[in-house]
Amino acid sequence: MKIALCDDQKSIWEEFGGFIKKFDETRRLQSDLCYFSKPSDLFSYLQEETVDLIFMDLEFPEAAEDGIYWLKKINQYFPHILFIILTAYENRYKEGFEARAFRFMTKPVEEKELFEYLTAGMEELRLTESISLMRRGIPHKILLKDICYLSAQSGGSELWTGTNMYCCEESLLQWEKRLPETVFFRCHSKYLVNLAHVAKLEHQTITLANGKKIPVSRRRWKAFQLAYMKFDTKDY
Repeated sequence: MKIALCDDQKSIWEEFGGFIKKFDETRRLQSDLCYFSKPSDLFSYLQEETVDLIFMDLEFPEAAEDGIYWLKKINQYFPHILFIILTAYENRYKEGFEARAFRFMTKPVEEKELFEYLTAGMEELRLTESISLMRRGIPHKILLKDICYLSAQSGGSELWTGTNMYCCEESLLQWEKRLPETVFFRCHSKYLVNLAHVAKLEHQTITLANGKKIPVSRRRWKAFQLAYMKFDTKDY
């Protein structure tokens, strides 16, 4: 994962770098971290290089370097990039929502919170990945986040988006191992659902945003409720 930190305080750079190194070591990862003291420098860098996740301070000495202004501009040109706002001023959170911030972190940075946000960022980025499937002889690319649910079928499975169905050779078990477990839940021997598409829960039944009703097995009902509650509080 390529991470950019934009903050004019060099002391933050050293502390942040130490946290990222520890995060990578505990999860056997190798993140690429780059630093910027001005949002405009970061924007210029993005013209040539790819970044997955940006941590952006909002307050800079120069008025032209306002963090919210540059985040809106970055989002306009590079909408695939996630960004997390770093600020000591909670009164600017509303502006951050308007700039479509993924998360907010109040300074000073806390290790536990940073690790949680990095994990959430990795999961969100994974959902923007796509898979290739055939439908009526035509190849289609489908984002993981657009998958509503999968159902087991003889000799494979069916994958459903909001409006289309794709026949797959992979079994439901193979899909369960392939898809991120924090987002996709095996609620029944015949169904694997995307928690982001759940609209309603009642009487061991899931109602998806498209109106489809999915049963939840009795032995998985409590586990599903806990998984959905945990997912829902992440504000995907």
